[in-house]
Amino acid sequence: MRHSIARRIGAGLAGVGALLAASAVAQAQSWPSKPVRIVVALAPGGTADVFARLLAPGLTSALKQQVLIENRPGSAGTIGSAYVASAAPDGHTLLMCGSGPQITAPIINKTVGYDPITGFTHLAMVAGDGYMLVANPSLGAKTLAQLEAAGRASINTGSPGSGSLGHLLIEHTKRRTGIDLAHVPYKSGNDGLKELLGGHIGLVMSPVISASAMVSAGRIVPLGITTAERNPAFPNVPTFREQGHDVIGLTWFWVCGPKGLPAAVAQRLATEVRRIVKVPAVKKVLDRDALVSPDLTGDALMRFIAADIAQWRPLIGEIGIKVQ
Repeated sequence: MRHSIARRIGAGLAGVGALLAASAVAQAQSWPSKPVRIVVALAPGGTADVFARLLAPGLTSALKQQVLIENRPGSAGTIGSAYVASAAPDGHTLLMCGSGPQITAPIINKTVGYDPITGFTHLAMVAGDGYMLVANPSLGAKTLAQLEAAGRASINTGSPGSGSLGHLLIEHTKRRTGIDLAHVPYKSGNDGLKELLGGHIGLVMSPVISASAMVSAGRIVPLGITTAERNPAFPNVPTFREQGHDVIGLTWFWVCGPKGLPAAVAQRLATEVRRIVKVPAVKKVLDRDALVSPDLTGDALMRFIAADIAQWRPLIGEIGIKVQ
C-alpha cells in the first residue's frame, strides 16, 4: 500500500514537473509579445546609453520585436535600477547595468531599493572600460607629477555622478597622490567633459569611451589611465601605477532583467547579447578604444559582480563616501 501511494505521489510530481517545463517552453515561445524596453538608468549620451543603443538594433532583428531605449536617470542610476528591479519578470523590461548603480552605489547607500546581486537576473556582459583623468590644457600639466608639483588648491574634478566609479576613483586619487581634488558630480561623463572644454572645471575622471575623441583631437590632456596596463588605443598615456600610484579600476556594463526571469528567456537574451557584441559593427566600437568584453553570462556573471563589490567595499569604507 505504501509503495502504491509513493508511486502515485511520484507520478503526480513528475506530472507537475512536466507541466511546469511545458509552461516554461510555451512562455519562451510566446515571448516577446510586445516591444522590449532597455532601461538606461543614467543620462543620454553616457557609456551605458551608448552600449544600449549599440545592442538595440541587433536585438530588434533577433527577437522580431522593437527594442526601445528608455532613459530614467537620477541618483547615480539607482532610480532606474529600482524601477527595473520591481518590474514584471516577463522579459519585456531590461536594464543596462553598470558599476555605478549596481556595484558602488548600493555599498554607499543602503536604501537604494534593490539588492545588486539577488535583485536582478544577470544576463550577459557587454564591456568594461578604464577611466582617464583628463585635464583642461590651461592647467599646464601633462602628467600626475606635474599636476602634483603645481600644488594647485581645490581643483574642481568632474565625474559621471555621486556614487559612480568615477567618483570613487577621484577620491582614491586624491588620497594616493595628495592632489587637492574637489569632486563635482554630473549627470553623465559627457556633461563633465563639456564643462571641462568650457573651462568651468579643471579635470574630469572619464570613461575612456567618452573622452577618446577629445583626447585624440588634442582638445583635452590625458594625465593617466586606471587600467593595470596601458590601453593599446592610447599607447602614450601612462597608467596611474606607472606613475607611482596604485589606482586601478574598470567600469563594467552588462544587461540584466528583474529577478525571476524565465530560464528560457534569460538564456535567449544572454545568447543574443553575447552574439551582438561580436558583430563587426559593434566590435569596431569596442576595439576603437580597446574595451574588454569577457564572455560572462548567468551565474559566472553574478560571481564576477559579487567579486567586484567585494573589491570596492573596503575602499569605500576607508574613503567614507556619503550619500549626497
